[in-house]
Amino acid sequence: GGMCSIRLSEPLLKLRPRKDLVETLLHEMIHALLFVTNNDKDHESHGPEFCKHMYRINRLTGANITIYHEFHDEVDFYRQHWWRCNGPCRNRKPYYGYVKRVMNRAPSANDHWWAEHQKSCGGTYTKVREPDNSSKKCKKKDDQAKIPDDGSRKARGSSIQSIIPFSGKGYIL
Repeated sequence: GGMCSIRLSEPLLKLRPRKDLVETLLHEMIHALLFVTNNDKDHESHGPEFCKHMYRINRLTGANITIYHEFHDEVDFYRQHWWRCNGPCRNRKPYYGYVKRVMNRAPSANDHWWAEHQKSCGGTYTKVREPDNSSKKCKKKDDQAKIPDDGSRKARGSSIQSIIPFSGKGYIL
């Protein structure tokens, strides 16, 4: 086992009901539990151990933790970096050679599917779309409204790491 941290997508969850946030966090906490207790690095796995904990928590709490989310429209909205392969996979369902991502990270050997792609297709990826940044307004820090801090509340965006420092790099689940 070891230590790990959980990161949730604020843009993906901020407009959804609190119940979705809680159930997503519980889902990721099951992955974290399995990683720490079983050294389970396959954090995309939803096998018997994952399901055992999911069903147990659902039964005891009335939650509805599931294996997969249903936020597909929201996810697709944020996938604005697109690459397309020039090999034969561009004619195959379901992706037609496209890789669409939230972050600007080109497909590479760091992807779990890369070796299989090299073997079955052998094509190379070229970026074909990126976000239109022209609509974003750039504000200087001085132009932003400031809320007076009376010291009665914590600074917004403070991290648990300021309370419990984490010295290791960990794994992102």
